[in-house]
Amino acid sequence: MEPFQIHVADEILEDLRARLRRTRWTDQIPGISWEQGTELGWIRQLVLYWADEFDWRAWEARLNALHHFTWQDIHFVRQRATSGRGIPLILTHGWPGSFLDYVDMLPMLNSFDVIVPSLPGYGFSPRPPKVGINYRYVAEQWHRLMSELGYSRYAASGYDFGAGVTTLLAFDHPESVIGIHLTTLESDLTPTVDAAELSGIERSYLAVTRGWDATERGYSAIQSTKPQTIGYSLNDSPAGLAAYLSEKWHSWSDVTPPNDFLCATFTLYWVTKTITSSMRDYWDNRWHPVRPTYVDTPTAFGVFAHQTVSEGEPPRSYVQRVYNIQRWTVFPRGGHFAPAEEPAALAQDLTAFFRDLT
Repeated sequence: MEPFQIHVADEILEDLRARLRRTRWTDQIPGISWEQGTELGWIRQLVLYWADEFDWRAWEARLNALHHFTWQDIHFVRQRATSGRGIPLILTHGWPGSFLDYVDMLPMLNSFDVIVPSLPGYGFSPRPPKVGINYRYVAEQWHRLMSELGYSRYAASGYDFGAGVTTLLAFDHPESVIGIHLTTLESDLTPTVDAAELSGIERSYLAVTRGWDATERGYSAIQSTKPQTIGYSLNDSPAGLAAYLSEKWHSWSDVTPPNDFLCATFTLYWVTKTITSSMRDYWDNRWHPVRPTYVDTPTAFGVFAHQTVSEGEPPRSYVQRVYNIQRWTVFPRGGHFAPAEEPAALAQDLTAFFRDLT
Protein backbone atom coordinates (compact mmCIF):
# COMPACT_ATOMS: atom_id res chain seq x y z
CA MET A 1 0.00 0.00 0.00
CA GLU A 2 1.62 3.21 -1.21
CA PRO A 3 0.78 6.88 -0.64
CA PHE A 4 -0.13 8.67 -3.88
CA GLN A 5 -0.05 12.28 -5.03
CA ILE A 6 -1.65 13.71 -8.15
CA HIS A 7 0.51 15.72 -10.53
CA VAL A 8 -0.12 16.27 -14.23
CA ALA A 9 2.84 17.51 -16.27
CA ASP A 10 2.63 21.04 -17.68
CA GLU A 11 3.09 19.84 -21.25
CA ILE A 12 0.01 17.59 -20.99
CA LEU A 13 -2.13 20.51 -19.84
CA GLU A 14 -0.67 22.79 -22.52
CA ASP A 15 -1.44 20.20 -25.20
CA LEU A 16 -4.98 19.84 -23.87
CA ARG A 17 -5.63 23.58 -24.08
CA ALA A 18 -4.13 23.76 -27.57
CA ARG A 19 -6.36 20.92 -28.80
CA LEU A 20 -9.44 22.58 -27.31
CA ARG A 21 -8.66 25.85 -29.08
CA ARG A 22 -8.21 24.04 -32.42
CA THR A 23 -11.57 22.26 -32.25
CA ARG A 24 -13.20 21.80 -35.66
CA TRP A 25 -16.87 22.26 -34.87
CA THR A 26 -19.69 20.45 -36.63
CA ASP A 27 -22.98 22.07 -37.59
CA GLN A 28 -26.38 21.66 -35.95
CA ILE A 29 -29.96 21.85 -37.23
CA PRO A 30 -31.36 25.22 -36.11
CA GLY A 31 -33.75 25.07 -33.17
CA ILE A 32 -33.31 21.34 -32.48
CA SER A 33 -31.72 21.93 -29.05
CA TRP A 34 -30.65 18.61 -27.38
CA GLU A 35 -32.89 16.30 -29.44
CA GLN A 36 -30.01 14.85 -31.48
CA GLY A 37 -27.38 15.12 -28.74
CA THR A 38 -25.27 17.78 -27.08
CA GLU A 39 -26.42 21.27 -28.09
CA LEU A 40 -23.80 23.16 -30.13
CA GLY A 41 -23.93 26.54 -28.40
CA TRP A 42 -23.86 24.93 -24.97
CA ILE A 43 -20.82 22.76 -25.66
CA ARG A 44 -18.93 25.59 -27.36
CA GLN A 45 -19.15 27.75 -24.25
CA LEU A 46 -18.14 24.80 -22.05
CA VAL A 47 -15.10 24.03 -24.21
CA LEU A 48 -14.16 27.72 -24.15
CA TYR A 49 -14.33 27.64 -20.36
CA TRP A 50 -12.23 24.46 -20.22
CA ALA A 51 -9.55 25.99 -22.47
CA ASP A 52 -9.32 29.47 -20.99
CA GLU A 53 -10.72 29.57 -17.45
CA PHE A 54 -10.61 26.14 -15.84
CA ASP A 55 -7.79 25.72 -13.28
CA TRP A 56 -6.65 22.12 -12.97
CA ARG A 57 -3.87 23.12 -10.58
CA ALA A 58 -6.46 24.39 -8.08
CA TRP A 59 -8.19 21.00 -8.31
CA GLU A 60 -4.87 19.21 -7.83
CA ALA A 61 -4.22 21.19 -4.66
CA ARG A 62 -7.71 20.45 -3.34
CA LEU A 63 -7.47 16.75 -4.16
CA ASN A 64 -3.96 16.38 -2.76
CA ALA A 65 -5.24 17.64 0.59
CA LEU A 66 -6.98 14.23 0.78
CA HIS A 67 -5.20 10.99 1.59
CA HIS A 68 -4.61 9.00 -1.60
CA PHE A 69 -3.17 5.52 -1.85
CA THR A 70 -2.62 2.78 -4.39
CA TRP A 71 -2.76 -0.97 -3.76
CA GLN A 72 -2.44 -3.60 -6.46
CA ASP A 73 -3.32 -1.04 -9.15
CA ILE A 74 -6.32 0.27 -7.23
CA HIS A 75 -6.30 3.99 -6.48
CA PHE A 76 -8.38 5.09 -3.50
CA VAL A 77 -8.98 7.95 -1.10
CA ARG A 78 -9.15 7.17 2.61
CA GLN A 79 -10.71 9.39 5.25
CA ARG A 80 -10.60 8.24 8.87
CA ALA A 81 -13.47 8.99 11.25
CA THR A 82 -12.81 11.97 13.48
CA SER A 83 -13.56 9.77 16.50
CA GLY A 84 -11.01 7.21 15.38
CA ARG A 85 -13.63 4.43 15.52
CA GLY A 86 -15.96 4.88 12.58
CA ILE A 87 -17.97 2.36 10.62
CA PRO A 88 -15.90 1.34 7.58
CA LEU A 89 -17.72 2.50 4.43
CA ILE A 90 -16.69 1.92 0.82
CA LEU A 91 -18.24 4.22 -1.80
CA THR A 92 -18.21 3.31 -5.49
CA HIS A 93 -18.86 5.69 -8.38
CA GLY A 94 -20.23 4.90 -11.84
CA TRP A 95 -19.87 6.00 -15.47
CA PRO A 96 -19.19 8.65 -16.64
CA GLY A 97 -18.17 9.70 -13.15
CA SER A 98 -15.13 9.19 -10.95
CA PHE A 99 -14.00 9.40 -7.35
CA LEU A 100 -14.50 13.17 -7.73
CA ASP A 101 -18.25 12.58 -7.37
CA TYR A 102 -17.77 11.98 -3.63
CA VAL A 103 -15.33 14.77 -2.78
CA ASP A 104 -18.01 17.20 -1.55
CA MET A 105 -19.60 14.43 0.56
CA LEU A 106 -16.46 13.48 2.47
CA PRO A 107 -16.64 16.23 5.14
CA MET A 108 -20.23 15.14 5.86
CA LEU A 109 -19.18 11.54 6.56
CA ASN A 110 -16.78 12.16 9.43
CA SER A 111 -18.37 9.46 11.58
CA PHE A 112 -17.20 6.81 9.09
CA ASP A 113 -13.89 5.38 7.98
CA VAL A 114 -14.47 6.14 4.29
CA ILE A 115 -12.79 4.44 1.34
CA VAL A 116 -13.43 5.86 -2.16
CA PRO A 117 -11.74 3.75 -4.84
CA SER A 118 -11.50 4.46 -8.55
CA LEU A 119 -13.02 1.65 -10.58
CA PRO A 120 -10.52 -0.30 -12.73
CA GLY A 121 -10.00 1.64 -15.94
CA TYR A 122 -11.02 4.99 -14.45
CA GLY A 123 -8.68 7.78 -13.38
CA PHE A 124 -5.64 6.47 -11.57
CA SER A 125 -6.74 2.80 -11.46
CA PRO A 126 -5.47 1.02 -14.60
CA ARG A 127 -7.76 -1.66 -16.02
CA PRO A 128 -6.28 -5.15 -16.25
CA PRO A 129 -5.54 -5.97 -19.93
CA LYS A 130 -8.09 -8.75 -20.16
CA VAL A 131 -11.84 -9.30 -20.47
CA GLY A 132 -14.23 -10.21 -17.66
CA ILE A 133 -13.71 -7.17 -15.41
CA ASN A 134 -17.35 -7.27 -14.34
CA TYR A 135 -19.26 -6.41 -11.16
CA ARG A 136 -18.12 -9.61 -9.47
CA TYR A 137 -14.46 -9.14 -10.37
CA VAL A 138 -14.43 -5.60 -8.97
CA ALA A 139 -16.41 -6.58 -5.87
CA GLU A 140 -13.79 -9.22 -5.10
CA GLN A 141 -11.04 -6.59 -5.45
CA TRP A 142 -12.94 -4.26 -3.11
CA HIS A 143 -13.38 -7.03 -0.53
CA ARG A 144 -9.68 -7.82 -0.64
CA LEU A 145 -8.87 -4.11 -0.27
CA MET A 146 -11.12 -3.76 2.78
CA SER A 147 -9.58 -6.88 4.31
CA GLU A 148 -6.10 -5.51 3.65
CA LEU A 149 -7.10 -2.31 5.46
CA GLY A 150 -8.15 -4.37 8.48
CA TYR A 151 -11.92 -4.19 8.06
CA SER A 152 -13.61 -7.55 8.62
CA ARG A 153 -17.08 -5.92 8.67
CA TYR A 154 -18.01 -2.89 6.61
CA ALA A 155 -20.77 -0.97 4.85
CA ALA A 156 -20.99 -0.19 1.15
CA SER A 157 -22.75 2.27 -1.12
CA GLY A 158 -22.78 3.16 -4.79
CA TYR A 159 -24.64 4.28 -7.89
CA ASP A 160 -24.59 3.13 -11.53
CA PHE A 161 -21.76 0.58 -11.94
CA GLY A 162 -21.01 1.27 -8.29
CA ALA A 163 -24.48 -0.02 -7.42
CA GLY A 164 -23.69 -3.22 -9.31
CA VAL A 165 -20.37 -3.67 -7.52
CA THR A 166 -22.00 -2.91 -4.16
CA THR A 167 -24.74 -5.47 -4.87
CA LEU A 168 -22.20 -8.19 -5.65
CA LEU A 169 -20.19 -7.31 -2.54
CA ALA A 170 -23.28 -7.98 -0.43
CA PHE A 171 -24.28 -11.09 -2.40
CA ASP A 172 -20.84 -12.73 -2.37
CA HIS A 173 -19.68 -11.58 1.08
CA PRO A 174 -22.76 -11.37 3.34
CA GLU A 175 -20.62 -12.27 6.36
CA SER A 176 -18.64 -9.05 5.90
CA VAL A 177 -21.09 -6.49 4.52
CA ILE A 178 -23.33 -5.13 7.27
CA GLY A 179 -25.57 -3.23 4.85
CA ILE A 180 -25.67 -1.52 1.48
CA HIS A 181 -27.06 1.81 0.30
CA LEU A 182 -27.96 2.30 -3.38
CA THR A 183 -29.27 5.25 -5.36
CA THR A 184 -29.75 3.58 -8.75
CA LEU A 185 -31.01 0.22 -9.94
CA GLU A 186 -28.65 -1.34 -12.47
CA SER A 187 -30.55 -2.34 -15.61
CA ASP A 188 -28.86 -5.75 -15.83
CA LEU A 189 -29.56 -6.56 -12.17
CA THR A 190 -33.29 -5.89 -12.27
CA PRO A 191 -35.82 -8.55 -11.21
CA THR A 192 -36.70 -11.34 -13.61
CA VAL A 193 -40.49 -11.37 -13.34
CA ASP A 194 -43.24 -12.82 -15.49
CA ALA A 195 -45.34 -9.95 -16.88
CA ALA A 196 -48.50 -11.44 -15.36
CA GLU A 197 -46.99 -11.06 -11.86
CA LEU A 198 -46.25 -7.34 -12.21
CA SER A 199 -48.43 -4.81 -10.44
CA GLY A 200 -49.93 -1.85 -12.28
CA ILE A 201 -47.37 0.59 -10.85
CA GLU A 202 -44.55 -1.75 -11.83
CA ARG A 203 -45.87 -1.98 -15.40
CA SER A 204 -46.11 1.80 -15.60
CA TYR A 205 -42.54 2.18 -14.38
CA LEU A 206 -41.23 -0.36 -16.92
CA ALA A 207 -43.08 1.44 -19.71
CA VAL A 208 -41.23 4.65 -18.80
CA THR A 209 -37.88 2.84 -18.75
CA ARG A 210 -38.58 1.32 -22.18
CA GLY A 211 -39.29 4.81 -23.52
CA TRP A 212 -36.04 6.04 -22.01
CA ASP A 213 -34.15 3.12 -23.54
CA ALA A 214 -35.54 3.96 -26.98
CA THR A 215 -34.21 7.53 -26.94
CA GLU A 216 -31.28 7.48 -24.50
CA ARG A 217 -29.54 4.08 -24.51
CA GLY A 218 -27.64 4.33 -27.80
CA TYR A 219 -24.38 4.93 -25.90
CA SER A 220 -24.82 1.62 -24.06
CA ALA A 221 -25.38 -0.31 -27.29
CA ILE A 222 -22.07 0.81 -28.78
CA GLN A 223 -20.09 0.64 -25.52
CA SER A 224 -21.24 -2.92 -24.88
CA THR A 225 -20.32 -4.03 -28.41
CA LYS A 226 -17.56 -1.81 -29.88
CA PRO A 227 -16.06 0.41 -27.16
CA GLN A 228 -12.67 0.29 -28.85
CA THR A 229 -13.97 1.91 -32.03
CA ILE A 230 -15.49 4.96 -30.36
CA GLY A 231 -12.57 5.16 -27.95
CA TYR A 232 -10.11 6.28 -30.64
CA SER A 233 -11.95 9.53 -31.29
CA LEU A 234 -12.77 10.29 -27.66
CA ASN A 235 -9.16 9.69 -26.61
CA ASP A 236 -7.91 12.04 -29.35
CA SER A 237 -10.37 14.96 -29.17
CA PRO A 238 -11.01 16.65 -25.83
CA ALA A 239 -13.95 18.58 -27.31
CA GLY A 240 -15.44 15.28 -28.48
CA LEU A 241 -14.85 13.80 -25.04
CA ALA A 242 -16.56 16.77 -23.38
CA ALA A 243 -19.53 16.60 -25.75
CA TYR A 244 -19.98 12.87 -25.21
CA LEU A 245 -19.72 12.90 -21.42
CA SER A 246 -21.53 16.17 -20.78
CA GLU A 247 -24.61 14.95 -22.64
CA LYS A 248 -24.96 12.28 -19.91
CA TRP A 249 -24.36 14.73 -17.08
CA HIS A 250 -26.95 17.08 -18.59
CA SER A 251 -29.63 14.50 -19.40
CA TRP A 252 -29.25 12.32 -16.29
CA SER A 253 -29.00 15.14 -13.73
CA ASP A 254 -31.72 17.22 -12.13
CA VAL A 255 -29.55 20.33 -12.46
CA THR A 256 -26.38 20.04 -14.55
CA PRO A 257 -23.29 20.39 -12.31
CA PRO A 258 -21.16 23.54 -12.60
CA ASN A 259 -18.69 23.90 -15.46
CA ASP A 260 -15.78 23.67 -13.04
CA PHE A 261 -16.80 20.22 -11.79
CA LEU A 262 -17.53 18.97 -15.31
CA CYS A 263 -14.14 20.14 -16.56
CA ALA A 264 -12.37 18.50 -13.62
CA THR A 265 -14.11 15.24 -14.55
CA PHE A 266 -13.20 15.61 -18.23
CA THR A 267 -9.60 16.45 -17.34
CA LEU A 268 -9.29 13.36 -15.16
CA TYR A 269 -10.45 11.16 -18.05
CA TRP A 270 -8.21 13.02 -20.51
CA VAL A 271 -4.90 13.07 -18.66
CA THR A 272 -5.20 9.42 -17.62
CA LYS A 273 -6.35 8.30 -21.10
CA THR A 274 -9.09 6.19 -19.52
CA ILE A 275 -12.21 6.92 -21.54
CA THR A 276 -11.83 3.72 -23.61
CA SER A 277 -11.00 1.52 -20.64
CA SER A 278 -13.92 2.95 -18.65
CA MET A 279 -16.36 2.10 -21.44
CA ARG A 280 -15.24 -1.54 -21.32
CA ASP A 281 -17.40 -1.86 -18.21
CA TYR A 282 -20.35 -2.11 -20.56
CA TRP A 283 -18.72 -4.81 -22.70
CA ASP A 284 -17.52 -6.88 -19.75
CA ASN A 285 -20.83 -6.81 -17.89
CA ARG A 286 -22.78 -7.65 -21.05
CA TRP A 287 -20.64 -10.57 -22.19
CA HIS A 288 -19.61 -11.79 -18.71
CA PRO A 289 -22.90 -11.24 -16.86
CA VAL A 290 -23.66 -11.92 -13.24
CA ARG A 291 -27.16 -12.16 -11.82
CA PRO A 292 -27.68 -12.45 -8.07
CA THR A 293 -31.00 -14.04 -7.20
CA TYR A 294 -31.78 -12.16 -3.98
CA VAL A 295 -29.65 -9.98 -1.71
CA ASP A 296 -30.40 -10.75 1.94
CA THR A 297 -28.11 -8.02 3.27
CA PRO A 298 -30.06 -5.08 4.73
CA THR A 299 -30.47 -2.54 1.96
CA ALA A 300 -31.37 1.14 1.82
CA PHE A 301 -32.51 2.70 -1.43
CA GLY A 302 -32.47 6.43 -2.08
CA VAL A 303 -34.74 7.41 -4.95
CA PHE A 304 -33.29 10.39 -6.84
CA ALA A 305 -35.57 10.31 -9.87
CA HIS A 306 -35.44 13.94 -11.04
CA GLN A 307 -33.46 13.55 -14.25
CA THR A 308 -33.77 16.08 -17.07
CA VAL A 309 -34.75 13.13 -19.27
CA SER A 310 -36.86 11.01 -16.93
CA GLU A 311 -36.01 7.35 -16.47
CA GLY A 312 -38.97 6.82 -14.15
CA GLU A 313 -39.27 6.34 -10.41
CA PRO A 314 -38.74 2.70 -9.40
CA PRO A 315 -41.51 1.36 -7.12
CA ARG A 316 -40.40 -0.13 -3.84
CA SER A 317 -42.30 -3.33 -4.64
CA TYR A 318 -40.17 -3.81 -7.76
CA VAL A 319 -36.80 -3.18 -6.11
CA GLN A 320 -37.54 -5.44 -3.14
CA ARG A 321 -37.96 -8.36 -5.50
CA VAL A 322 -34.13 -8.34 -5.55
CA TYR A 323 -33.13 -6.60 -2.31
CA ASN A 324 -33.96 -6.83 1.39
CA ILE A 325 -35.18 -3.24 1.60
CA GLN A 326 -34.99 -1.83 5.13
CA ARG A 327 -35.02 1.88 4.30
CA TRP A 328 -36.71 3.62 1.36
CA THR A 329 -36.33 7.37 0.87
CA VAL A 330 -37.78 9.39 -2.00
CA PHE A 331 -35.95 12.68 -2.46
CA PRO A 332 -37.47 15.91 -3.83
CA ARG A 333 -34.39 16.78 -5.86
CA GLY A 334 -31.48 15.08 -7.57
CA GLY A 335 -30.96 12.65 -10.41
CA HIS A 336 -28.64 9.85 -11.45
CA PHE A 337 -25.47 11.38 -9.99
CA ALA A 338 -26.76 11.75 -6.43
CA PRO A 339 -23.35 12.02 -4.67
CA ALA A 340 -22.38 14.97 -6.86
CA GLU A 341 -25.84 16.54 -7.14
CA GLU A 342 -27.18 16.19 -3.58
CA PRO A 343 -24.23 15.33 -1.32
CA ALA A 344 -25.81 16.60 1.92
CA ALA A 345 -29.09 14.73 1.44
CA LEU A 346 -27.30 11.51 0.50
CA ALA A 347 -24.82 11.78 3.37
CA GLN A 348 -27.67 12.28 5.85
CA ASP A 349 -29.54 9.23 4.52
CA LEU A 350 -26.41 7.06 4.57
CA THR A 351 -25.61 8.10 8.11
CA ALA A 352 -29.12 7.43 9.40
CA PHE A 353 -29.30 4.00 7.78
CA PHE A 354 -25.95 2.66 8.92
CA ARG A 355 -26.33 4.19 12.40
CA ASP A 356 -29.58 2.27 12.84
CA LEU A 357 -27.91 -0.97 11.67
CA THR A 358 -25.25 -0.70 14.33
